[in-house]
Amino acid sequence: MIIDVHGHLGNINFAPFWQADSETLESYCTQADVDLLCVSSSRSIMYDVHEGNAELDKALAKSDKLLGYVVYNPVFPSSVEDLSYLKSNSKFKGVKIHPDYHGYSLDSRCCRDQVEAVADQTSVMLFHVSCMPGTGFSPAMTVAEIAKHHPDTKFILAHMAGIFQNGNYPYFPNMDSLERVMEIAGDNCFIDTAHFLMYVYPGVMEKMYRLAGADHIVFGTDVPLQGPSQMKFAIQTINELDIPQADKDKIFYKNAQSIFSV
Repeated sequence: MIIDVHGHLGNINFAPFWQADSETLESYCTQADVDLLCVSSSRSIMYDVHEGNAELDKALAKSDKLLGYVVYNPVFPSSVEDLSYLKSNSKFKGVKIHPDYHGYSLDSRCCRDQVEAVADQTSVMLFHVSCMPGTGFSPAMTVAEIAKHHPDTKFILAHMAGIFQNGNYPYFPNMDSLERVMEIAGDNCFIDTAHFLMYVYPGVMEKMYRLAGADHIVFGTDVPLQGPSQMKFAIQTINELDIPQADKDKIFYKNAQSIFSV
């Protein structure tokens, strides 16, 4: 079994080649042998939070493979009303937070307070963690600190907790965020694999495994970027790890089963 915890419904960055409706996403899952995919609405992240969450609500109703995150944006506090989907639609499993595209810093006291209030109202939160040099709107350490205050909520830090390539010397992916996060992370912190460097550079996934451990890693791909190929590459990369099959099972689905109660 494979559960992908990080995908998107709709049009990422309004690019036609990064576009997928529910039928397309289900097709990708079928091609890659992924059983369940938890997605947020690209429209909610890029344009209108309410419209996107409503669009995803309708899509989940007719999908067998998709689960969902409600997107919340503290810049528009009324988006907290959309948390009602967590009760009205059982396929919504948690909340997605994306400071980079929503234009605020998670280190802002006002925005952080609102995000922490939402953490008390959901069992799962997926945070986009800044993964490019020079960005810091959602630092991995800040997410880890928030997680410490909310032990009953599961926190997923996307993009390997912010792995990025060194802009001056691009041949060595930088995993210092992950290393620092794991020094303080509790049992409620999980790191997803949604980063193309995991299968571009040999050794990245091995280092992630050493730093985070199988109990804290969940499978994610950021689909539909690169289509079903990225899902297949990520699966192959994990399958080729020289680690126990029991640990691969945790990464592929067991941790996600526990997080989403599926």
